[in-house]
Amino acid sequence: MDFNKLEKLGDELREAGHKRRQLVEQIYDEVKQGDPQASQELYQELKDVSDQAIDIIERQKEIVDNELGKM
Repeated sequence: MDFNKLEKLGDELREAGHKRRQLVEQIYDEVKQGDPQASQELYQELKDVSDQAIDIIERQKEIVDNELGKM
């Protein structure tokens, strides 16, 4: 199993998680301030980061699935 690749993907996923948390906090602040345009833009960015995180998870799963298939 390519543990280095899994570790790299794990780091990327962690970064995406931190970015998502920051975006959620920013969206919350913008909503409280009554700025729907800014909150919509941040929400789109949150969706993009979430899609990236899903892609990373799928790549991790594929690596593990491939290794288990070799057993």
